Amino acid sequence: AFGLPTTGYVTRQLNSAVTGYNAFLAAHPDPLGAPNAYATGQFPVGQTSIGNPALAPEKSTSWTLGAIFEPIRNVSFTIDYFNIEVRDLIANATYDVNDVFNQYYGNNGVVNIPGINVIRGTPDINNPNALPHIGFIEASFENTDSQRVSGLDFGMNARVPLFSDVTLTSSFEASYTLKFERVFPGRVERYEGTLSPCDVTSCSGAPKWRGSWQNTIQTGGTTATVTAYYTSGLDLASIDYGGVEGDCLNNIGASVVSYEDSVTPIQCKTKAQWNVDFSISQRVNDNFMIYANVLNALNIKPVFDTAGGYSVGQYNPAWAGPNILGRYFRVGAKVDF
Repeated sequence: AFGLPTTGYVTRQLNSAVTGYNAFLAAHPDPLGAPNAYATGQFPVGQTSIGNPALAPEKSTSWTLGAIFEPIRNVSFTIDYFNIEVRDLIANATYDVNDVFNQYYGNNGVVNIPGINVIRGTPDINNPNALPHIGFIEASFENTDSQRVSGLDFGMNARVPLFSDVTLTSSFEASYTLKFERVFPGRVERYEGTLSPCDVTSCSGAPKWRGSWQNTIQTGGTTATVTAYYTSGLDLASIDYGGVEGDCLNNIGASVVSYEDSVTPIQCKTKAQWNVDFSISQRVNDNFMIYANVLNALNIKPVFDTAGGYSVGQYNPAWAGPNILGRYFRVGAKVDF
């Protein structure tokens, strides 16, 4: 991959720690003289990645180590360790987004960082002559240092005869991310368990735990399955945008959303997301089968998330998609010729 030109958007809110914060708010008053919603509210920042024909290919190294345990017949347990490292990672030109913001708002829109071009955003219609928010940050793709992901995968499978013609099959799978880090010159960013990396996941995050448990009962041509899904909650810090895991106040403007006072966070972490699906099928003969599915059978609501997916819908579509859709029924038939 050599990096196609792309533009991604990240929703930001100006942090009070940014250089020039007070002057910017003062330049955008409402009719009563207080900072208006343009200055204190959220705004999109486009990250434009520009193609680079001089890029070298990425180099990837991965290895796994696993074990299988079968304590009794028809029951097995597995555990696997995985480690994936990518060197010469193709990514945006390395820069500190906090430095970009400090220079932009502190120098009246002027940013002097090699390889970075900043374009002003849409002006404040009520204060058109004032400095607008940042609109776009343009950076060329380049070969950066490296990225590493490591973790553990767990599994359990069991097949248990309950009666003469009734069988229970149970399958459990879980994955735990030990490390998700990216190495930059002079610093290392850790993403696991946070909303990061926004540049790669569209601010959907990297949960530490994900798992599923499926139980199937089969008798004759009838099969019924219940599957439960779990995704652990996230710290809403955008590490790749200056956020710090566990420091909620510092993360205002780095994905954490505040109330109108701009200093009180609405939410620092999200709760875990659950979902349960149910399906049943009946094989009429060797060539014909009917089935019915109930997706999100318990109608579990999506977890409230003010920052996930660029704060667009107050939910995280990557992990709560079925919950956003709600309980869903599907009936069909399968014919083999």
